[in-house]
Amino acid sequence: MFKEKVGYVTDEEKKEILRLYERRIALNELLPALTNMSLPEEEVEHVYEKIIHDVVKTKEQFDNWWADTAKKYQWKSVENGNWTINFDTNEIILNFA
Repeated sequence: MFKEKVGYVTDEEKKEILRLYERRIALNELLPALTNMSLPEEEVEHVYEKIIHDVVKTKEQFDNWWADTAKKYQWKSVENGNWTINFDTNEIILNFA
């Protein structure tokens, strides 16, 4: 795997993607925990549907952030590559094979 620094984001942009990233992690951790709760089945289903709805919404916001920000800064991209962010330095890294 190759890595190449392709740009930077502002602190505000970093905070936005960090919030979405942490939300995705939290939602994904909630799903397995839901089966361990002693709730009536209908309530579990209701909460599960709400979590899934939020997962989909958050993923869409996450993907849109990357697409919009990449377009704004015109980051280099390659087929089958993906960008990551270093939250300490605000650097955007292109990962590719």
